[in-house]
Amino acid sequence: MITPTGRLAEDEFAFRYLSPSEAITHARAPDRFEQNHQFVRGAGGQGRDVDLSALFRALVTGQEAPRGELRQRLLTVLLQVHLPGSVTPLTGYGLHASYPSPRGYYPMQFLLEERAREALWHVDMDALSMRHLGAAPAGIGDDAPYALCIKTDFDIYAPLYNLFRKSLFALECGHFLSEFLLLAGQLGIGVAPQVAAGAIKLLLREDGSTEPVSDPLAAHRHFARERNSGRFFRGFFPAPSTFCQQHLAQLTAAIGDAVREAVRLFPGAQRLKLTAKLCLRASPGVAAGIYRVDPDGLACLTPDDPIDHCERLYNYPSFNFRFVPAMVFWCIDELAYACADDAFLEMNLVLGFLNQQLIRVILDGEMLGRPFRSYDQLGIDRLLRNADDGVRTYYGLMVVRNRCGDALGVLR
Repeated sequence: MITPTGRLAEDEFAFRYLSPSEAITHARAPDRFEQNHQFVRGAGGQGRDVDLSALFRALVTGQEAPRGELRQRLLTVLLQVHLPGSVTPLTGYGLHASYPSPRGYYPMQFLLEERAREALWHVDMDALSMRHLGAAPAGIGDDAPYALCIKTDFDIYAPLYNLFRKSLFALECGHFLSEFLLLAGQLGIGVAPQVAAGAIKLLLREDGSTEPVSDPLAAHRHFARERNSGRFFRGFFPAPSTFCQQHLAQLTAAIGDAVREAVRLFPGAQRLKLTAKLCLRASPGVAAGIYRVDPDGLACLTPDDPIDHCERLYNYPSFNFRFVPAMVFWCIDELAYACADDAFLEMNLVLGFLNQQLIRVILDGEMLGRPFRSYDQLGIDRLLRNADDGVRTYYGLMVVRNRCGDALGVLR
């Protein structure tokens, strides 16, 4: 059996290659890190619950969004970002929000701390209500009127993810945060993330206009539906596509913009030695090869077409690479694998945030982005020549064209 080292990235790297078969057939008991972030359902308050069903109906039917009070607007953002934009019946990946979640789990839970009412609320997405749990803990932080605490339910994850569920939770938080920050800013809400080993909190305050916000919400609904891939039954088969020079230029620029924004938001991002590498097929105006994205442009590491090799290093047979024109791999300093729990949490948040930023840009170019961590770690590191740069691959993104136009299904 594997003895955890207390360094989460090292533990999951070892688990990928050294775990005995029984380690992925039985759920592992939660460790200290997971206990800190595990949502524990409380008994609820005494008649102070707030019904959110009317707000949800207004959002899904495209009615004018509420304005005015900060709490109402932040609940609008939370429901809009987190709740499914579409549902595909009879599949294993049935729920599709504006950001991806492994196997469509969407396990995150949200606690809202409210300074004025000295109240702690659970925003119950299943019941569409805000359940009063009691008094808010002391010290919301930085005089913010509200703080949103992000928790999860680790019991949802299958045993296969025993030592990956911590990183999957944090990566998903990063994807969620990217969408939350965008829409909150459009609704006049300032957001300050606080990341620590024991908690992920978003400090929330007024920041700008409180005018009607129908257009941003409509645009976000459209994005959430278009992000999905079409019907996903026995696998996903992208349509033929041309990844042209314009697509490449947009993607390269987006990578630089996303890294700069991540460094601004997360103090630890600068220490990760964030490096993006592109695997490209030959297309009009685009030469095949593996490229490193440098501040002054693309550096070609090898001119060979790497996509078929990437397919061999991908862990699942459910995705057809024949028409995959491009892949992005986010790499980090190999020494970051020895980080402490709080740095591990922030590292994954950063990488989830980065990929969600790219998903938006790719969709604007009429393509789709599928994030993944399912690959042969050592093989991908060799393919990308990561030893030369002192980095290790941590997160990937496939760039494809959707075969279906009905916006049903999911690309995970």
